Amino acid sequence: MKYKISNPHKLKQRNKRFEIVDFLKGYSIFATMTFHYCRHLNISNPFGGIVSVGGTGVHLFIVLSGFGLYYSYVRKPLPYLLFLRKRILKVYIPYIFIVLMSALISVFIPVYQNSLYALGGHIFLYKMFDESIIGSYGYSLWFISMILQFYFTFHLMVWLKSKLKNRYFLISGLFISFSWAILVILMNKEGQRIWNSFFLQYFWEFSLGMVIAEKIFENEDLLNKKTNQLFLLTVGAISSILCGVLALKAGDAGRLFNDFFALIGSAFLVVFLYNLKIESINTFFLFIGKISTSVYLLHIPVILTISTLYNDLNPIYIVMLSFMIVIPASFLYQKMITAYFKMTKL
Repeated sequence: MKYKISNPHKLKQRNKRFEIVDFLKGYSIFATMTFHYCRHLNISNPFGGIVSVGGTGVHLFIVLSGFGLYYSYVRKPLPYLLFLRKRILKVYIPYIFIVLMSALISVFIPVYQNSLYALGGHIFLYKMFDESIIGSYGYSLWFISMILQFYFTFHLMVWLKSKLKNRYFLISGLFISFSWAILVILMNKEGQRIWNSFFLQYFWEFSLGMVIAEKIFENEDLLNKKTNQLFLLTVGAISSILCGVLALKAGDAGRLFNDFFALIGSAFLVVFLYNLKIESINTFFLFIGKISTSVYLLHIPVILTISTLYNDLNPIYIVMLSFMIVIPASFLYQKMITAYFKMTKL
């Protein structure tokens, strides 16, 4: 699929980064990190249920991943093998370095249980198919496996989208994800990460990101349209409550089917927050958005290392110390990643 741009000024506009995208990305990663960190505090319900809303940030990040990937594609389509080389390496190299670093640290500090099989699962990517090692060297790294699955199948999704109108493409995505969730339940695999977080579970979210990317590519003002704040707040709050009820009352099966409410709730509330234009909040999340990859990769190794070294320390201090360390560490790591890719021209 090729897109033509008749106006050079529009091309220049489309090459810019969208502020709200960075904001959404920053929020989704920070919310996910906060959710993971608060689990170390063993917060009881109902506050534990409220904190768990932070885990919905991952759904927003999947939509943003589909948006970013397809937006880049329509601007500059790449052949499949070249696409894999450029895109996968940009995820794989920063990810595998953190895995190797975690394995090395674990030789001296028992942060993780070292295993050549588990390490090989990360290096050769077979850990995404083995439940026994899917959480090795960081339980949050399941997300990397899922994103790589999307990368491997991205051109197939592009082909499917080219054959369908946007509404039917989205309906197909919903059908695929819903069917996968039903299959997982019928096989009694809803509690296993390799099944409940396989890329087909999130197919509709990634597809939604692709459709949004196309709409924005064709109409640059789409992201800047004003939406009623009361509407965003109301729908976002109701969706978040429904998401929480399904997760808390229906267990693993409920979590398979609450993705829609999780995404709508988090997206609407974050756009509401962005539209408030509170400078300090917007600046913070925009900053996190620019180092989001590093924050996601580092936040679990940081808190597990600190909690292992200082296991007698009050959990609240462990979490506070982790927050203080992970942001500057992520900033430095992002600088290293950027410098490496510039040097290698990836």
